[in-house]
Amino acid sequence: MTFDDIQLHIDLNVVDGDFVLNDSLSPATLQKADVIAQDIKHRILESGLLVKLVGLRNENGIKPILTELELLIEQDDRLKPGSINIIKNDNGLSIDAKTRQYGGYHEI
Repeated sequence: MTFDDIQLHIDLNVVDGDFVLNDSLSPATLQKADVIAQDIKHRILESGLLVKLVGLRNENGIKPILTELELLIEQDDRLKPGSINIIKNDNGLSIDAKTRQYGGYHEI
């Protein structure tokens, strides 16, 4: 049995506060890095930091909030410290990070 065969991270898939159902109308699941990404999304939403970004146009006001977000995300011990990249673009935020168990960069 290899490390990849062990299901360390399994969770129900939640989108917009509701369970996603599969073809048999059972709750769909997420695995591996997708579980970590979902947990971090929920942590960010619950933090209230995104509300502070609404309507801000000044870089001097945006950068401290992005730093707070980065520090919040870095508290997750399933991520490699220093690997978090937050990019503010026209569509919102793009967050990438490396996971300890699954390597590579994963979009959050």
